[in-house]
Amino acid sequence: MTPNKKQKLFINDKHKFCAFGGARGGGKSVGVDLKATLYGFKYAGIAILIVRSTYKELEMNHIRQLKKLYRVGTSDALAKYNEGKKLMTLINGSTIEFQYLGSANDLPHIQGGQWDVIFVDEACIIPEECLQKLNPCLRGTNNFPKQINYTCNPNGNSGFGYIKRLFIEKRYEKGEDPADYSFIQS
Repeated sequence: MTPNKKQKLFINDKHKFCAFGGARGGGKSVGVDLKATLYGFKYAGIAILIVRSTYKELEMNHIRQLKKLYRVGTSDALAKYNEGKKLMTLINGSTIEFQYLGSANDLPHIQGGQWDVIFVDEACIIPEECLQKLNPCLRGTNNFPKQINYTCNPNGNSGFGYIKRLFIEKRYEKGEDPADYSFIQS
């Protein structure tokens, strides 16, 4: 996979919170896979989380592609995939975990979790309460990047107001540093 110009901007963005947004077909999900791959192989042992609203979406948009990219199941595989744990472990010890977060009922899957880099694909579909609960999961006592990356379509769904406030309107609340936020139009 060779990144396009906008995907390169997304991949290279170092802000704590980065949104990559626009209409369908802009390569946002592929951008997630590319950036997760770059971080996974650059920082041995990093913990990465990829979130979508359903497991089926994770399978269709990320797991299948990453299994193919990493040649999972072959003699020269770059990773192993544990279906039960929804966890891909790269040959250098980095992990990419896959979780669905379609409603507040799914919050126990992530609460108490700890990841260095989080990707929320199609963030506007995920309820605002769930998006906010991901922020405390971005932590660790290591020197890896700490970043939450969102992809989004302007669709008016339950998480749209949160994403719009932060990345389009740039209306920040107490404790939110404007310098931490970046938006890339796909």
